[in-house]
Amino acid sequence: MSVDNVRKAISIINQHQDDADFEGVKEEKLIDLAEKTLGVEFPDSYRFFLKNLGCGDIAGQEFYGIIKSDFINSGIPDAIWLTIKERQESNLPENYVIVSSTGDGDYVVMDCTKKQGNIILLWAPGLKEQSAAFKSYYDDFGDFFYDQIVAALS
Repeated sequence: MSVDNVRKAISIINQHQDDADFEGVKEEKLIDLAEKTLGVEFPDSYRFFLKNLGCGDIAGQEFYGIIKSDFINSGIPDAIWLTIKERQESNLPENYVIVSSTGDGDYVVMDCTKKQGNIILLWAPGLKEQSAAFKSYYDDFGDFFYDQIVAALS
């Protein structure tokens, strides 16, 4: 289960505090405001991540989320700010939220219209053709998050 994988990842993070820098617990009303601002509904696993960690990084692997309610005057790792920016500048479709970066100019995005299967995709902002710009990556946020934490610490 996806939320369980987020829980397992948080347990690993707690054992590696020297390598981790996360924003911290976020209130439900702030998460609700982020959803309303983007016009999406986050999957349960991402909501759990936001509620417990907010956003942050471990061993160089960064995960975008929520910093504060000012989504306009923010920056990375604020997923809401970055998603709004990329919607305006790169025509990112409205159903996607940026949750991470690959480090080579591409982003990891989450499809908030799907409830299961191929929710996490790789997005190449420079490609105009949708079928080429998006590639399936993970079935859910929890699996992605857990795997990235394990890989970052290996």
